[in-house]
Amino acid sequence: MSGYPLDRLLTAFAGRLHASSVCGIQAGWRLSFPSFDAITLHFVLKGSGSVRIGDGPWQPFAPGSVIIVPPHQGHVLGDAAGRDSSGGENCAPFGDGLVAFTAGQGPYDTLLACGAIARQDGHALGLTDLLGGAPVEALADEAPAASASAGGARCRQVFALMLAEVARPALGFQAMIEALMQQCLILLLRRRLLHGAQPLPAAALQDRRLSAAVIAILESPAAAHSVESLAAVAGMGRTAFAEAFSRAFGQGPIDFVQKARLRAAARLLAVTDLPVKVVAAGVGYASRSHFSRAFAAAYGQDPSGFRRQARPSLDQADEIEAEDGA
Repeated sequence: MSGYPLDRLLTAFAGRLHASSVCGIQAGWRLSFPSFDAITLHFVLKGSGSVRIGDGPWQPFAPGSVIIVPPHQGHVLGDAAGRDSSGGENCAPFGDGLVAFTAGQGPYDTLLACGAIARQDGHALGLTDLLGGAPVEALADEAPAASASAGGARCRQVFALMLAEVARPALGFQAMIEALMQQCLILLLRRRLLHGAQPLPAAALQDRRLSAAVIAILESPAAAHSVESLAAVAGMGRTAFAEAFSRAFGQGPIDFVQKARLRAAARLLAVTDLPVKVVAAGVGYASRSHFSRAFAAAYGQDPSGFRRQARPSLDQADEIEAEDGA
């Protein structure tokens, strides 16, 4: 087993994914789900359609896609203009311990294998941040060259195996589906880490000392990190650590900490109803006003404005919160 801390982190994240259901959707139908206190992942095995998460726009999906639904967000899958079917009202046991949710009478034109990852509030980055951004990712699309860097060919094979399992469930079906989902999740996380909007440099991921410090930041951005404490985690002297970190990431370790805190705050603002001052404290800011200024500098708008844009139907309780500065 690899000794690299980030490798162990990815393995631990993938191990939290558990297969939960299979969804079948007939053409002209759509399948609705309430919000869950977990991250939901849908692996599109066959067919195409659209997904709407919360009050957001409809977004298309195709075979080989992964649909990522954050906690506390209801969602709808299938034909945007189709007849609606509630997942809670149209379900039955399927295979070895899974549930089948269906829309229409079949045959089902779209098939999805679905999994869930329990939310862990103690780790402010976690999967929600690594999987943040676009809710639909073509992990195993039809163009090998376009996805080669993220293991597209490998993912196509894994999706084909999942489809074969769903078509003919056999002994060990749930364990097999879960293992295949976890392979895809690791490849997806690898893509987000190396090729995402804020990628982590490959050279840094291969340095066990720096990656240990990165994990300490990403798992607990609210902690009282300092250059000295992070250098101790990395097993390096303060100056040598600061110089190595800056060379690898193009920024100092404390700048990295602040960005990790603000990313965690953005997620909490988008998917929870927590007051802004609670979000600020939860990511390591003692002062709401200091947090608001830092957030506006990073995201171009204050926390309440960001929340309104991310969740347009949200009750605007934050608008009447006083800037307490405490």
